[in-house]
Amino acid sequence: MMRRGGIVQWVIPCAFMAFGFLGVMTFEGQGVILGLAVAAVVLGVLWLVWDVWQASRHRDAYREFAASQGWDYQALSHAYSSRFVEYPFGTGSSVRQETLVSGSFNGRQCAAFVHVYESNRDRNGNSSVKVPHQVVLAELDVALPRLDLIPQGVAQTVATSLGAADIDVESYDFNRQWRVVCNDLRYAHSVLDPRMVERLLWADAVGTSIRIEGSAVYLWAPGRIAPADLASRLGVVTAIARRIPDHVLREFRDLGYGAGRRGEPNSGPMPGPGWATESGVLNGRRYTGIGVDADGDGVEDASQLYGNS
Repeated sequence: MMRRGGIVQWVIPCAFMAFGFLGVMTFEGQGVILGLAVAAVVLGVLWLVWDVWQASRHRDAYREFAASQGWDYQALSHAYSSRFVEYPFGTGSSVRQETLVSGSFNGRQCAAFVHVYESNRDRNGNSSVKVPHQVVLAELDVALPRLDLIPQGVAQTVATSLGAADIDVESYDFNRQWRVVCNDLRYAHSVLDPRMVERLLWADAVGTSIRIEGSAVYLWAPGRIAPADLASRLGVVTAIARRIPDHVLREFRDLGYGAGRRGEPNSGPMPGPGWATESGVLNGRRYTGIGVDADGDGVEDASQLYGNS
């Protein structure tokens, strides 16, 4: 599997060249030190040339994959630039997707692409660092709240940056492998039923960063990853999409969060009980119904809605 780092791919060669140029200017005519400085410049240039060559190989590999599988290929796209909000999305400038391939896998619409943003702008607005992340996703027909599954080995600062506390389930092996980040405890436990937990302990899923966000399930990883194991990664996201419990999908679909043709969520639920099969209210984005006190204040929610408390 070919991986190419994010920030490191530019910082290291630039550091080499900066050190080299500084050495050439400072130690001109001083033999060994000057030679080391020149070597640093050469290494920096060679690193950048290698990086460009690897990027070209990456594009060619995905273009060949798309041609062989009957998938669509786009060298550059902005289709996902504003669709998701959590990192690596929703940050940086000059956001785009490179080497985008899309098609059907295991009966679901899927896509794979390099999400690229530029960071560390200087005073003049020039971007100095290009940060790529490989993304593989499967579409859902309903938009769901965000749920992150992060390998326990990932740095604590990365996990913490996503917000919310870690959620445990009734599986020691799962809790040892995964950190679960979600703002809705009930929703997280509903999604992570025994079938889902069992699938997430398979070897192809363990160690990856997985997210349910909106109308997609996707994997994301720093750098660029060759398509050699793309089928395995597509297998993971489509399997997770299939194992989201039906009652979870039905709940959010009934709330009006069905997804459009390209995965865009609809505008949302109708305001009030007119869309429901019986009188009730929305509380915490879910239907409570008559006779339910979801907020625990001792007053039936439906009574609060109609001002009869």
